[in-house]
Amino acid sequence: MDPLNPESFNLQKIKLPTGRTYEYCDQTPTDYKHDETPVLLLIHGFPELWYDWRYQIGPWVRRGWRVIVPSMLGYAGTDKPDDPALYTPLALAGEMADLLDALDVKKPIVVIAHDWGAPTAFSFATRYTERTKALVSVSIPNQPPMPMSITTDQLVAFGGADWLGYWYFLCSEGGPAKIQSNKTVSPELWGDGTIEKIMDGNLEAPGPSDLMTAKERQFHIDTLEAGGIDKPLNYYRQTPHAFAIQDRLKLNPVLPTTLPVLLVAPDHEPFGSPDRAEKSRGLVPSMEVVRIDSAHFALLEKRDEVTQIIGDWVEKKLKEA
Repeated sequence: MDPLNPESFNLQKIKLPTGRTYEYCDQTPTDYKHDETPVLLLIHGFPELWYDWRYQIGPWVRRGWRVIVPSMLGYAGTDKPDDPALYTPLALAGEMADLLDALDVKKPIVVIAHDWGAPTAFSFATRYTERTKALVSVSIPNQPPMPMSITTDQLVAFGGADWLGYWYFLCSEGGPAKIQSNKTVSPELWGDGTIEKIMDGNLEAPGPSDLMTAKERQFHIDTLEAGGIDKPLNYYRQTPHAFAIQDRLKLNPVLPTTLPVLLVAPDHEPFGSPDRAEKSRGLVPSMEVVRIDSAHFALLEKRDEVTQIIGDWVEKKLKEA
């Protein structure tokens, strides 16, 4: 597994009972034993790919673990349905359970997520607690369930336009076309409204950062452009639909105190600030927090540190189980 060579990873496709096809990376250690080898499920965020875990997959497989990394709904070789309701965290948690069933993974797993993957990971642990051995979130703490059906406008008004105002652009009718035509899908440009200012000509686009090589960046851009950016934006459009499935399932949002949970919280990640992390502790009473000197894309910026921190923590929890 060469992080600089996507073709060195084992990519597969599988059709779920829903009829939707998922692309996924599936790497096993040399001494792999089905139903004995620990399984890690890695869930990427927006606008990311299975490939954003490339620096973690190899080291964790070499620890003796099976690592499964799907391209999430709307991305790359996975199906791209139109309906935003299919992209709610609880709905996607169901898709992850179906994926594990299709791969005949029966024992509890370790779920590890970044960015938009975090709501799906926490929802998986809430909906399928018996299938969750441990949970790790990078950057994003757990969020309370929706108290009611809420529109994007209401969400932005509640969170503050200076904080969530970029959601307007991402959910706007012309947003996807602007992004696609300007080829600004590289992750360095996503965040506090920067992309909207660039698209509208009010801010000069920054040069490429050193988080990725030119080859890595081009693979990322080419893959996202091939599938289009419109369907990944359903992760933002799904908000009005989140309450319906939550209300139907009527799950207890508080995770068990016996479930090991780790939050890797970058110091320069506004959504993972210390106060936000602490506010989530009521939902995740067993949460441990490790802070690192990084911004949002810690999987790249602090790749070795994040890989080591999570690997050591998972290894410790597996031994304690």
